[in-house]
Amino acid sequence: MYVNLGINLFEIFFFPKLKKEIIESFVSFENYGLIFHALKKGKGVFFLSGHISNWEMTAYAYAKVFRSKLNIVVKPQSNKGVNKKINMYRERCGNEMIEIGTSLRNIYTLIKHNEIVCFLMDQSANPDYSVYADFFGKKVSTFAGPAKIALKNDTEIVFAYAARSKTYKYIVKVDKIDYSDLKGGATDENVQTLTERINQKLEHAIRENPDQWLWLHRRFKHVKE
Repeated sequence: MYVNLGINLFEIFFFPKLKKEIIESFVSFENYGLIFHALKKGKGVFFLSGHISNWEMTAYAYAKVFRSKLNIVVKPQSNKGVNKKINMYRERCGNEMIEIGTSLRNIYTLIKHNEIVCFLMDQSANPDYSVYADFFGKKVSTFAGPAKIALKNDTEIVFAYAARSKTYKYIVKVDKIDYSDLKGGATDENVQTLTERINQKLEHAIRENPDQWLWLHRRFKHVKE
């Protein structure tokens, strides 16, 4: 995990020199057509992922390769200087950062305009604003916002994550999270079920490359026995 973090840091410093042609030489996207198919629905897309491999590279590469902006919900860093610097690097490709706490109204506006909103789903959530969903055999507090909003607005959900190979190339795997069987809107039961499906995708991605997940997060801070 620490090796992964070190690689990530050096790659982020190199962002200003990464042109589209360079990125395409070491980053490829599988099933990326699912994203554009979801946009055709016209109700926005939720692009979900976790702190897997180089999650910063995944977002940066997407914007560069597809000439398309991502709106990314982020938790601000405690150090204001570091926060400003890292967001400057993140936004060089055209992506926009939305800080947690001021994002709800913005999210509704963005999906109304059929834009893509990104969430990293693997941080511990405040129990007052979450549901307890299965994750590695535990019931952990999990952000329920993406599930609630999607169920209310019929927004498409795509899960994507990068895997780094031994040759330092990335394959970004893209998959749709289907919830067409959940009828009746954002009921408590539907929100619970959809959030469970999101956690299942995340757990599967981590199991594929456990050394590329950020285990430092206190993901199991709030657990219901």
